[in-house]
Amino acid sequence: MATRTITKPRGRPNNRFGDRRIEVLRTAARVFSDLGFRQATLEDVAREIGMTRAALYHYSQSKDALLTACGDIARQELMEAVGHARREADGRARLTAFFQRYAEIVSEDFGRCFVLTDASEMAEDERTTSRKAQLALGNAAAEMIAEGIADGSLRSCDPRVASRLLFAAFNGVARWRNPPKDVAADFLDILFDGLAPRG
Repeated sequence: MATRTITKPRGRPNNRFGDRRIEVLRTAARVFSDLGFRQATLEDVAREIGMTRAALYHYSQSKDALLTACGDIARQELMEAVGHARREADGRARLTAFFQRYAEIVSEDFGRCFVLTDASEMAEDERTTSRKAQLALGNAAAEMIAEGIADGSLRSCDPRVASRLLFAAFNGVARWRNPPKDVAADFLDILFDGLAPRG
């Protein structure tokens, strides 16, 4: 799946420092995802991006600060995906639009880092922020499911159970090196219609 250009964090000037900072953060997210946050070091990040550890301090003072910045970008993208999905006509269409975008985000460096970093490895503030974001996303998906049940585009079920099932499936995409282009459509086809033969 092609990697799309990441929007710079809000409030950052569009200049060479901002561009380089995004490159540093993207590299950190990739290293944390590949090695595990606990195992990864600032030296690993610096080596991957081709700079000294001292130069890396110009962009971030600690590994925890790098993780928080990476998480901020992922959370912003994910909440924007919720907003875009809300424009669809019915609950099923909203759910489809959201998880199609979710699959794209968790296939990229910042989204992979958000999904794959274990909460137990995070600093307390980042753990709390990440947990709040996960709850907000889960609630948003459950609300879309409830809306689909109400408008008849989805069958009756427990929206919270269905939301957890969807996230459990789609979070697995972050572990794939090269997810199939149509993975979201394939997942949703199975999850919407089940595995029973179609007669």
